[in-house]
Amino acid sequence: MVTGGSAGLGIEIVSALVVAGFDIVIIGRSQERLESAGEQLDAILRWSGRRVKLVVGDVSDQDCVNRIFADLQGEWGRLDVLVNCVGISDRGRVEDLTGPRVRELIDANVLSALYCSQAALPMLRASQGVVVNIGSLSSKVGARYLGGYSLAKHALAGLTQQMRLEWREYGVHVALINPGPIMRDDAGQRYAGAGGDLPDSARLPAGGAKLKGMPPQKVAQAVVRAVRKRSPDIILPGYLRLLVAIGHALPRLGDWLLLKFTSPRP
Repeated sequence: MVTGGSAGLGIEIVSALVVAGFDIVIIGRSQERLESAGEQLDAILRWSGRRVKLVVGDVSDQDCVNRIFADLQGEWGRLDVLVNCVGISDRGRVEDLTGPRVRELIDANVLSALYCSQAALPMLRASQGVVVNIGSLSSKVGARYLGGYSLAKHALAGLTQQMRLEWREYGVHVALINPGPIMRDDAGQRYAGAGGDLPDSARLPAGGAKLKGMPPQKVAQAVVRAVRKRSPDIILPGYLRLLVAIGHALPRLGDWLLLKFTSPRP
């Protein structure tokens, strides 16, 4: 099952899992986008012989999630992999962050993963399956001007590790994928209207970090790798793992590195 799998990174993850031999359930909030995803996947489904089921639902609503998973249990009776790909990002300064906005970000980035993982657990225990949560570099560092995004993704990282440690006794593996900026058609324009006194570079992908956007297919392959090898935590691009580790061990140096990597562009 892939939540948020009807477009963008989500549909690339779906495609990669179909190629890897899985039947897929996609959950999305828009019937129109789900139908469009089904059309995009038609060729790969005919080639692979796999099936895709499209389900309309809001995974930040626990009652809705429970109904979806009960239906899946009744119809398919098995779940091997859950990919929690739903999330929203943000731009802004901490002094402008509001409680309602934080709750919105937590609902989308954290509670959606929690509710789906809890509902999936009985089937995943039976299959000795895998949960993959889609985090971000913002799960590892608190860069400037990202509003409440780092707050939410840090919470998801903590939840993921706790799940992994607690659920290993059930034979269920839980992984976190932490990609940097991902190539997308609206990159550079998504936050053009973001309010507040922000430098122009903060509205760019990754808040203006000096990182090239990576193809979403690379992130999708990391998901497949996490499923097959039961990898616990993947950072993309990989060379940043060392920088993250240095920053955690030496906070002053970590702050300096973040300032250097996110300094305003001319």
